[in-house]
Amino acid sequence: RGAAYESADVEDSVYGDGKVADEAVRRLFKAKETPDQPFFLAVGFLKPHLPFCAPKKYWDMHDRAEFPLAEQREPPANAPGYAPQFGGELRNYEGIPPGNNPLDDPLTRRLIHGYYAATSYMDAQLGRVLDELDRLGLAENTIIVLWGDHGYHFGDHGTWTKHTNYEQANRIPLVVIAPGVTRPGTSTGQLAETVDLYPTLAELAGLPKPTGPLPVDGTSLVPVLKNPAARVRDHAYHCFPRGDLGRAIRTERYRLVEWKKPGAPADTAQIELYDYATDTVESRNLAAEQPAIVAQLRTILARHPEARPPLRP
Repeated sequence: RGAAYESADVEDSVYGDGKVADEAVRRLFKAKETPDQPFFLAVGFLKPHLPFCAPKKYWDMHDRAEFPLAEQREPPANAPGYAPQFGGELRNYEGIPPGNNPLDDPLTRRLIHGYYAATSYMDAQLGRVLDELDRLGLAENTIIVLWGDHGYHFGDHGTWTKHTNYEQANRIPLVVIAPGVTRPGTSTGQLAETVDLYPTLAELAGLPKPTGPLPVDGTSLVPVLKNPAARVRDHAYHCFPRGDLGRAIRTERYRLVEWKKPGAPADTAQIELYDYATDTVESRNLAAEQPAIVAQLRTILARHPEARPPLRP
């Protein structure tokens, strides 16, 4: 139950991500010494994960009074009561109201401030690594991918942190630089999954398409990197359990979440449906109002095998 945030007047390398950047720079220098040997470097920054600890100068970059608060602070209307969560890991920190008690606006702004400070701190460490890549003359022949493992709730739906099947928790940053393939400043509306990174990197590196012994999930995004208007998949899939398993698909317009026990009949499921063309903040579950769209999206969801039911002793 330590503090959820910290602003210490210290150098970047006092905190962990600064040390990670130091080591990444050192290893890039070693890679430069063997120019004929390809290298792969995975640089894992922790921030902006809780606790929001960052040197004071990164807190000073932001004015917490300017942060907008969530527009939708209640769970979506007509959604299953168990679909959201109301604090998760955040409730384990000192100074955070326990249980499902709401956070007041000053505390909310303080936490958002901490998240921005931690993100700015991480961004500076990433910048140090990329600057070294440039300085060593390696940038023109190096593929770079920046990605995160989950999104983050800041009081929207009354929810904090992650652990939901909603947009804020499941949308992640994904930036790819591939010299000779990608064009600077371009972006795409193509939906992607993190399992797409492995086949994408293999193709970019000129390696054979990944194979088993077990099936390898993921679709190469190289056609989209060459042409942002190209499409290689019509949805992204994700899931998170909350008693029942919440399996979900996200198309360019909709998200459908199916809640049921693995192996149970389809008609036992509870369904959520959100239309991002008309409701970007997921204020209302539309499943009961749009059965045709639900049927169409459940057909897509059925392409994915259900999780295996628990084994009985």
